[in-house]
Amino acid sequence: MRKSHKIMLAAGLGVAALAGGTAFTGTGVTDNAGATQFLGGTVSQSVTGATLASVAYGFADAPANTEVNSITLTFGDATGAKTPTISLNNGSGTAFTCTAIDGTYFKSTCTPATSGTYQTGLESVAVTVS
Repeated sequence: MRKSHKIMLAAGLGVAALAGGTAFTGTGVTDNAGATQFLGGTVSQSVTGATLASVAYGFADAPANTEVNSITLTFGDATGAKTPTISLNNGSGTAFTCTAIDGTYFKSTCTPATSGTYQTGLESVAVTVS
């Protein structure tokens, strides 16, 4: 290996080490997330029978964002206008019902089965399309 190649390799490794070091020394959680994000926590999401492209949460109590009143599911492909089922917190959460999947945009909107009820403490969402 030529001397110039060794110098370039060493410089590249040095830059990578510096970039890696700063990536692991962040200052923590920030408070500037959008209205459809959870701060300080995560929601575990799974899907069976389709390709889920995105999940968007709607809240009844913006800007606090603790009461989920709608969930919009966007699928990655056509699903034949099937209606998904959704289970929140392994079935122990507020019951939500979903609309049939739109054939153009591949979206379904899920809302509480009982008007005026909301899901708080959301930890997991399981979506099934059959």
